[in-house]
Amino acid sequence: MKQVKRTGLCLCLFGVMSGCLVGVTTSKGSDGIEVGDVLVTVSPSTIVLGCDKGSMVTVHTDIALSAVDRTSVELNGVPAAYTKSDNCGNLVAKFNQEDIEAIVAPPDATLVLTGMTIDGFPFSGADTVRVIEDPAPEK
Repeated sequence: MKQVKRTGLCLCLFGVMSGCLVGVTTSKGSDGIEVGDVLVTVSPSTIVLGCDKGSMVTVHTDIALSAVDRTSVELNGVPAAYTKSDNCGNLVAKFNQEDIEAIVAPPDATLVLTGMTIDGFPFSGADTVRVIEDPAPEK
């Protein structure tokens, strides 16, 4: 009886471990950096429609800027206004807030950053932001 329980536990753990790996796809570029799913954080975390004209939406990532084809970086199809690196050398992409406001609606939106590495491997990552109407629109 103990053998049956042990086998069942092993199968259960295998299933859990396998499930954790499903959907994770990565490749290694020539510089050895794994790409595929990228962690992204969108700032601001709340987009106020019709407010902050001329502002930028910033996306911080965990992929090295040196590995990225900067011309390929988009957020839900909107091209980056410009890209730079953070203090760790990772990609930071800036987008015109008015362009992002045109593709989002309350109460929230999932923004997906996509791009290609200089070796031709695609990468992407997503973050969800809150979207609200301007509580005090200009008259």
